[in-house]
Amino acid sequence: MQRSSTGSRPPACLVRSSDRAAIWSPRASRKGINGPWSCPRPLKPYHVETLKAIALLGGIKEYVSLSSRELGKTIGVSQQSASQRILELIREGMVLRDLATRRQRIRLSSKGADVLRREYADYQRIFEVKETLTIAGVVASGLGEGAFYMRQKGYKDQFRKKLWFEPYEGTLNLKIQGADLAKLEILRDNAGIEISGFEAGGRTFGGAKCFLATMGHLDCAVIMPIRSHHTEVLEVISKHYLRGGLSLKDGDVVELIVTL
Repeated sequence: MQRSSTGSRPPACLVRSSDRAAIWSPRASRKGINGPWSCPRPLKPYHVETLKAIALLGGIKEYVSLSSRELGKTIGVSQQSASQRILELIREGMVLRDLATRRQRIRLSSKGADVLRREYADYQRIFEVKETLTIAGVVASGLGEGAFYMRQKGYKDQFRKKLWFEPYEGTLNLKIQGADLAKLEILRDNAGIEISGFEAGGRTFGGAKCFLATMGHLDCAVIMPIRSHHTEVLEVISKHYLRGGLSLKDGDVVELIVTL
């Protein structure tokens, strides 16, 4: 989505990926020892196996002391092969290594953890996911500019036609954490209900996709950008004022039942 002449910025759910990278996303410019944030290249099966082994040994949340020999015994390969795998994963930005101590200490980077989340999401699709998906999230404040975009006729007409309701002017933001992050991958991979982008008043408004949902006793819908950088925040719209209707405040944990 393009900037307006007034400099106002859109909510994350309605911004085009190109503008999000340039204007919005802190990840777009965040660099560290792993380099820029980016979608990982396809990995070989043994890379995933190695990431899983490191995670099971405690390296998903913190550094663990783990020699190449010990890792090799865990995954059934030689010390040389285990060492090579670690080096490959470090080059891919999937694993971090601390050589400040006498023993090698390694852990998964956030990029490496994302690989396992996608694996987890695949297994959920196989064994668990049916027609609905239950996602827990923490209520969080947004930028407070959702009302402007919910008022746009190009969106409102599509919401009425495709979602069967006209949303309250604003979005409820839920921060997704832990195992539920894998469920976001399931939503990203599902087609959902398309909300087309459009132009109005010299501005371009980005497209999105929606999923009908319920929160408590109230009907609502998840709205997600069609193309965007991954985010841990899920945006929810409803004809109801969800904060008021469910007496919600920042920090509250709520469950969202999403129809796929």
